[in-house]
Amino acid sequence: MKFFSHRPTIIVLHGWNLSGEKFAPLAQGLRRRGYRVFTPDLPGFGKEPAPGKPWHVEDYARFVREWLRKNRIRKPVFIGHSFGGRVSLKYSQMFPEDVESLILAGTPGFSPVPQKRLIFFLLVAKVGRIMFSLPPFNFFADWARRWLYYLAGAREFFQAEGAMRQTFKNIVQDDLVPSMEDVKVPCLLLWGEYDLIVPVAIAHRMEEVIPRAQLKVIHEADHGAPYKQPEIFVSYVDGFLKVTV
Repeated sequence: MKFFSHRPTIIVLHGWNLSGEKFAPLAQGLRRRGYRVFTPDLPGFGKEPAPGKPWHVEDYARFVREWLRKNRIRKPVFIGHSFGGRVSLKYSQMFPEDVESLILAGTPGFSPVPQKRLIFFLLVAKVGRIMFSLPPFNFFADWARRWLYYLAGAREFFQAEGAMRQTFKNIVQDDLVPSMEDVKVPCLLLWGEYDLIVPVAIAHRMEEVIPRAQLKVIHEADHGAPYKQPEIFVSYVDGFLKVTV
């Protein structure tokens, strides 16, 4: 594969409960366009062990910083999907000199969950931890937790184990507005038209806050657009980078 020297390295950061492997078709499509692409696993997902204690978004940003140093990669383009977009935004704020540009897909810069529902989820998590440790509730704890967390809109929390449960709670509460306001590089918001997890309305709000951001909507695509429709996604990415890098 021939790489063009003027084209930047791209780092794809995956969403929650996914891994870098999920984005292999996207990476292959970008490599065919001449880009050098990496899809690392974030701690707690894929082949990367979970952290020993609960993390915040900034901890993941520091992990990415160290990963880039080990691999001798400087100033990449970040493609951040969902949770990976959160990490990309925080990285851009913490290490602004080491980012070429940002491409965010389905990223909850603003929480798509109403504040009351978020408070309900946190209350359910706290009460559930106490209640399901006592008999007779402990006999059907898994079933009851699954049902309650589904009602609270937090199936990802149920699936998380150990430190990752508190990590999930930390992540959904971390405020990304300062990170969005501090973006100093070109930013593309690339959204699926039918994204029900992080609706396009969130992307419109983000476009108003992020300096120099531009929003593009992929028709008939959902939250998984980067790996379900990689060729269309690649065409938007390539077009954006040709005029900004």
